[in-house]
Amino acid sequence: MLKTATEFISECQDRDYAESTIKRHNNSLAVFSEWIENQDFPVTNCRSTEIEEFLHWIKQHRDIAYADIRSETFWSLQKYFEYLTNEEYIRQNPCAEVDVVDCIILDEASRHLQRIRATKAQGTIENRELGLIQFSEWLENEVNCDLEQCTSLMLEDYAIYVSQKGYGDTTVKDKFAAVSTLYRFLHDKVGVLDENPAEDVNLSEAGIVDYHNPTKKSDELAEDIPYVTKEQKEAMRDNCPGPKTRNELIIELMWQTGLRRQEVSDITIDNLDREKRQIQIRGKNHKSRHVFYQPTLDTLLNIWLDAGYRQSYNSAEASNHLFISARSGHLHPHRINQLIVQSAKNAEIQTKMYTDGNGQNRYKITAHSLRHGFAVQSLKNGMDIKTLADIMGHNSLDTTKQYLRLITEDLRDRYRKFGPGGTE
Repeated sequence: MLKTATEFISECQDRDYAESTIKRHNNSLAVFSEWIENQDFPVTNCRSTEIEEFLHWIKQHRDIAYADIRSETFWSLQKYFEYLTNEEYIRQNPCAEVDVVDCIILDEASRHLQRIRATKAQGTIENRELGLIQFSEWLENEVNCDLEQCTSLMLEDYAIYVSQKGYGDTTVKDKFAAVSTLYRFLHDKVGVLDENPAEDVNLSEAGIVDYHNPTKKSDELAEDIPYVTKEQKEAMRDNCPGPKTRNELIIELMWQTGLRRQEVSDITIDNLDREKRQIQIRGKNHKSRHVFYQPTLDTLLNIWLDAGYRQSYNSAEASNHLFISARSGHLHPHRINQLIVQSAKNAEIQTKMYTDGNGQNRYKITAHSLRHGFAVQSLKNGMDIKTLADIMGHNSLDTTKQYLRLITEDLRDRYRKFGPGGTE
């Protein structure tokens, strides 16, 4: 391995990085060292173009899943070159100018992806990126076919391939949506295809998914809408991992506002109006709205912002985001979900639902379960459905009405008390 790569690994060990992280860096940098030693330039001369060449090379010469190239190999490279920059081996990190997804996916999909990034919410962008990565890998490695040569039958084969990886029907549908929108773009917008093969694919009629009946996975392993109760929220706060103040604040904020994890991640200090106890949110499709929190949140918020807790992080000076970490000035949505999952585990209220096609465990209580809990508790407290929809940022009342069936018993009791001939 490169001398500087070995130094970087030692630095990670000195900082007590998790063993899994160090192992990931070791594996990734061993492959990169092999590649760079066969080039006619030193690692310190690496530019963004060389990083892109390496990413193309690793696709062809290593049996590494495309998604792992993005989330592991390239991530390790970013950290390694960040180390070289900080140690002044190089002036700037060449990975900063590399679009790793663009290097992985099919060439024809790049223009489509840029359009998605410009028009869609962050959650949709990430799902479409993963969908295009997986489809590119299947097309290049499983069937060795060009995008233009794909037929409707082959696209059905791809949907079957995805479903056999253990994904539920809804996930299969979402992953196939990335493919069908790509073909629609190439046919309708760009005109590079005479026919759109995705038009003739109906996953339900082909027997690949069943949208009318629940899948075995959702039917046997989980309720339709798993939500956190007030008692569970308190248990999660009491048992959340460190940093305690920040993570308690996140749990309580999500419970009181119903925010999505991406929205929590995006909050800046400028978005806060602490006098009015409201937060300006830029949600899905870049639509702005305000959410509100209770006076009970003030203590945690004041400790985090005013008592030096947030300011103690090295990243605080350069970041305006409300939630930061020791290593980053922007707490990623995935980290937010991880702390929710772990808090529920620590509180012994967590349930493993299933293992997905990527080998990842999926749990009942997640960041979205707090959002569901906010909705259910708000309805139980008497909030009207239109107000709830506005606060949650729903485009359709139908989305919000799904929570009504979760409080049927409460509605029945309220009718018997307040309806005509009731006890009140």
